[in-house]
Amino acid sequence: MQKILINGVEIWQPDEGIQYNLETTYSEDTQRIITGLLIATPLFTVEQLGYQASWIPVAAASAILQMVIGVNFQLTYFSPYFGAWRTAEFYVGKGSMNIGRLNPEDMVLESLSFNMQGVNPV
Repeated sequence: MQKILINGVEIWQPDEGIQYNLETTYSEDTQRIITGLLIATPLFTVEQLGYQASWIPVAAASAILQMVIGVNFQLTYFSPYFGAWRTAEFYVGKGSMNIGRLNPEDMVLESLSFNMQGVNPV
């Protein structure tokens, strides 16, 4: 079974899959005219993936965050657009977490989530 990798390193796998989106950026002159017709010039489309893990050990969460925050990274993931597992360059735009337990013998985050945005267009 293929696993999600960051920079070739296996990470704590997300809960039951990963959110997948496509986002297209359009030119500034994109508009809807009075009849409702869209007049648009698409510029490019990128893939976006959402990572979500529950009850992840703090050490595993910290390792992932240090791989993705403030840098571009190589993500190995399944792309429905390409219909295959592939590796491409991504960055993290936003993330959040809920702290679970911080007992010395049991430090876990209740949840860790962040979005990953493709650097290159599809």
